[in-house]
Amino acid sequence: MKSNEASRTINTTRRPSTCRSVALLIGAVTFLLLPAIEASAQSLATSRYRNGTAIRKVFESVAAEPSRWTAVVESDGKQVALGVVVGAEGWILSKASELKGKLTVRTKEGPRSTATIVGIHKDYDLAMLKIEASELPTVAWRTGDDPAVGRWLVTPGLQDTPVSIGVVSVKRRRIGPQSGVLGISIADEEGGPKITQIFPNSGAAKAGLKVGDIVMKVAGKLVKDGATLSATIRAFRPGARLSLLIRRGMAEQQFDATLGHRFPGLPGRGAVQNRMGGQLSTRRTGFKYVLQHDTFLKPQECGGPIVDLDGRAIGINIARAGRTETYAVPVSEILPLLDDLKSGKLAPPALRISPPPPPALPEGP
Repeated sequence: MKSNEASRTINTTRRPSTCRSVALLIGAVTFLLLPAIEASAQSLATSRYRNGTAIRKVFESVAAEPSRWTAVVESDGKQVALGVVVGAEGWILSKASELKGKLTVRTKEGPRSTATIVGIHKDYDLAMLKIEASELPTVAWRTGDDPAVGRWLVTPGLQDTPVSIGVVSVKRRRIGPQSGVLGISIADEEGGPKITQIFPNSGAAKAGLKVGDIVMKVAGKLVKDGATLSATIRAFRPGARLSLLIRRGMAEQQFDATLGHRFPGLPGRGAVQNRMGGQLSTRRTGFKYVLQHDTFLKPQECGGPIVDLDGRAIGINIARAGRTETYAVPVSEILPLLDDLKSGKLAPPALRISPPPPPALPEGP
């Protein structure tokens, strides 16, 4: 018994010294490694963020193949959107509301080519472009169930290093439409609705409207009072460009104004927070179904594919909607639209060709 008690006493008295020895050893090792740790911390300082180059390079193996069927869409030489090759003969799907002016398309392996819009699906803000090409690499779709919340997603560009990465944050949901705002206050006068205030940075301000102007027509529709004017504008979404007939003094003048989102120049707390991350897409509401993810994209980086870690497209990025909100149209919504977009059924009005008139009947005797 005495020997056992002595042994327990000896073991008990040794534990503190052993712990102190281990602690001293760890402290010495930490001291020796401290310069290396600090150097590593400094090197990670600029690359620890998700969209840092070092982090994105980790996903190069995922983005390399999708970059071959991603396109850059340019308007008058400036990038306005990304696109995805959906047909080897030069069919490119992109975001419609960003496409204006003379359009060109660049792919990773092909030259810059002139593009024509052959179809627009307004509900999803999708546009089908056509370029002269053949044997282009085409998109590999991921059909079946939507990716689960928390799954990694990659947005490819024309380089092996992806444009951005993120995760699914909200499962499939609807994004209701939002009425456009002209950015004016009005009062009914005998001659029609009179502008009493113009909000800064609004569509009205940018169009050159002035306090005292009388609004006579909007989009070709006669407006006799403020209620009619408001109802007419509410029928259009943000980003819509409307023609306005204005009486200024004794003269009538025509103006074109682009509708904005609500409270232009006087954003609420949520709008301020959303804009802290940069510019948002002009069209970012009114989608039947979208997948929401937290990928950081610029508006001109929407319109292209977003892929899972197998490099298969789960949808098309359609809008930067907030500081940590980007929307993608799911594959199941896109595939049924492709044939109609290619066929010309959904062509913009300027491209629609009316059938020739029937031949004249021969005159009777």
